[in-house]
Amino acid sequence: MKFRIVYKKWWMRIFLRPGWAMVFFFWMFVNKEKKDMTDRHYRHELEHCYQVKRMGRIKFYATYLWLWIKGGYDSHPYEVEADERANDPLTDEEKQWRVNDKVIL
Repeated sequence: MKFRIVYKKWWMRIFLRPGWAMVFFFWMFVNKEKKDMTDRHYRHELEHCYQVKRMGRIKFYATYLWLWIKGGYDSHPYEVEADERANDPLTDEEKQWRVNDKVIL
Protein backbone atom coordinates (compact mmCIF):
# COMPACT_ATOMS: atom_id res chain seq x y z
CA MET A 1 0.00 0.00 0.00
CA LYS A 2 1.44 3.36 -1.03
CA PHE A 3 0.59 6.94 -0.12
CA ARG A 4 2.09 9.95 -1.86
CA ILE A 5 2.75 12.98 0.36
CA VAL A 6 1.55 16.21 -1.27
CA TYR A 7 2.41 19.56 0.31
CA LYS A 8 0.74 23.00 0.19
CA LYS A 9 -1.22 23.14 -3.05
CA TRP A 10 -3.52 26.09 -3.76
CA TRP A 11 -6.67 23.95 -3.77
CA MET A 12 -6.00 22.65 -0.26
CA ARG A 13 -7.14 26.02 1.11
CA ILE A 14 -10.66 25.03 0.06
CA PHE A 15 -10.68 21.66 1.86
CA LEU A 16 -8.12 21.98 4.66
CA ARG A 17 -7.58 24.64 7.27
CA PRO A 18 -4.07 26.13 7.40
CA GLY A 19 -1.70 23.68 9.02
CA TRP A 20 -4.05 20.73 8.68
CA ALA A 21 -3.43 17.49 6.87
CA MET A 22 -5.43 14.46 5.87
CA VAL A 23 -4.93 10.99 4.49
CA PHE A 24 -7.26 10.32 1.59
CA PHE A 25 -7.07 7.06 -0.38
CA PHE A 26 -3.61 7.19 -2.03
CA TRP A 27 -2.38 10.52 -0.66
CA MET A 28 -1.35 12.34 2.47
CA PHE A 29 -2.34 15.96 1.82
CA VAL A 30 -0.51 18.49 3.97
CA ASN A 31 -1.54 22.15 3.97
CA LYS A 32 1.95 23.29 4.96
CA GLU A 33 5.29 23.62 3.31
CA LYS A 34 7.40 20.48 3.65
CA LYS A 35 9.94 22.28 5.84
CA ASP A 36 7.18 23.33 8.26
CA MET A 37 5.74 19.86 8.90
CA THR A 38 6.78 18.71 12.37
CA ASP A 39 7.62 15.11 13.22
CA ARG A 40 4.61 15.06 15.55
CA HIS A 41 2.22 16.20 12.83
CA TYR A 42 3.74 13.79 10.32
CA ARG A 43 3.53 10.90 12.81
CA HIS A 44 -0.15 11.68 13.44
CA GLU A 45 -0.97 11.44 9.72
CA LEU A 46 1.27 8.42 9.35
CA GLU A 47 -0.83 6.66 11.98
CA HIS A 48 -3.86 7.18 9.74
CA CYS A 49 -1.92 5.45 6.95
CA TYR A 50 -1.34 2.50 9.28
CA GLN A 51 -5.05 2.49 10.18
CA VAL A 52 -5.99 2.39 6.50
CA LYS A 53 -3.62 -0.52 5.98
CA ARG A 54 -5.03 -2.47 8.94
CA MET A 55 -8.68 -1.95 7.98
CA GLY A 56 -8.60 -1.53 4.22
CA ARG A 57 -9.53 1.68 2.45
CA ILE A 58 -13.28 1.16 2.08
CA LYS A 59 -13.86 -0.01 5.66
CA PHE A 60 -11.62 2.69 7.12
CA TYR A 61 -13.31 5.59 5.32
CA ALA A 62 -16.84 4.27 5.82
CA THR A 63 -16.21 3.73 9.52
CA TYR A 64 -14.35 7.04 9.88
CA LEU A 65 -17.25 8.94 8.32
CA TRP A 66 -19.86 7.13 10.42
CA LEU A 67 -17.99 7.74 13.69
CA TRP A 68 -17.38 11.38 12.75
CA ILE A 69 -21.08 11.98 12.07
CA LYS A 70 -22.02 10.15 15.26
CA GLY A 71 -19.52 11.71 17.66
CA GLY A 72 -17.58 14.51 16.02
CA TYR A 73 -13.88 14.99 15.44
CA ASP A 74 -12.42 15.55 18.91
CA SER A 75 -13.62 12.26 20.40
CA HIS A 76 -13.19 10.26 17.18
CA PRO A 77 -11.43 6.97 18.08
CA TYR A 78 -9.13 7.09 15.03
CA GLU A 79 -8.09 10.66 15.88
CA VAL A 80 -7.57 9.77 19.53
CA GLU A 81 -5.35 6.85 18.47
CA ALA A 82 -3.38 9.05 16.06
CA ASP A 83 -2.92 11.70 18.78
CA GLU A 84 -1.67 9.04 21.20
CA ARG A 85 0.91 7.87 18.66
CA ALA A 86 1.94 11.37 17.54
CA ASN A 87 4.86 11.53 19.99
CA ASP A 88 6.27 8.13 19.06
CA PRO A 89 9.73 8.45 17.54
CA LEU A 90 9.96 7.95 13.80
CA THR A 91 11.74 4.84 12.59
CA ASP A 92 14.52 5.19 10.02
CA GLU A 93 12.14 3.83 7.39
CA GLU A 94 9.44 6.40 8.29
CA LYS A 95 12.02 9.18 8.06
CA GLN A 96 13.02 7.97 4.61
CA TRP A 97 9.39 7.96 3.48
CA ARG A 98 9.16 11.57 4.55
CA VAL A 99 12.28 12.52 2.61
CA ASN A 100 10.98 10.75 -0.52
CA ASP A 101 7.38 12.02 -0.13
CA LYS A 102 6.08 8.44 -0.27
CA VAL A 103 4.76 6.15 2.46
CA ILE A 104 5.15 2.50 1.51
CA LEU A 105 3.40 0.02 3.79
